[in-house]
Amino acid sequence: MNALEAHGLVRLAQERKWGGLTERLLVATAASYVVSPAVLGPVAADPGREVDRLSASYLVALGARVVREVGDLVRRATEAGKRLATLAVDTEIRFRSAEDRAAFSTELTEAITKLASKYHDESAPGGRVHRLVVVAHPLPNTSQPKEPS
Repeated sequence: MNALEAHGLVRLAQERKWGGLTERLLVATAASYVVSPAVLGPVAADPGREVDRLSASYLVALGARVVREVGDLVRRATEAGKRLATLAVDTEIRFRSAEDRAAFSTELTEAITKLASKYHDESAPGGRVHRLVVVAHPLPNTSQPKEPS
């Protein structure tokens, strides 16, 4: 708990004396936390080790890498007093069929390949390489409240 407090993840809310002991009540400083996959060391998800690029485990590995890389970039930007420029796209799409989903994947891949080749310049002086990750996964089912009968 001392390490969490030292890193600002929890803060002291109250102290109470119980005989010769002091009880310290700590509360979280955020509503939620994202734990870096790096804490898992060599068993952490790694897209470089995943063979099946269409598998859920590959998607998890990509997400873990995003958490690790962007977390580090945010920390470094904060330390430097700078803002980190990013881009995120989040949308939902409902496919009529598996065939439509496959056709969409093919067209999206072609469009991204075309855009990337248009803007990528390996020799640009002062240019900075960016990682682009596009993922798609089924949305979790949400239970719909039953209408009163």
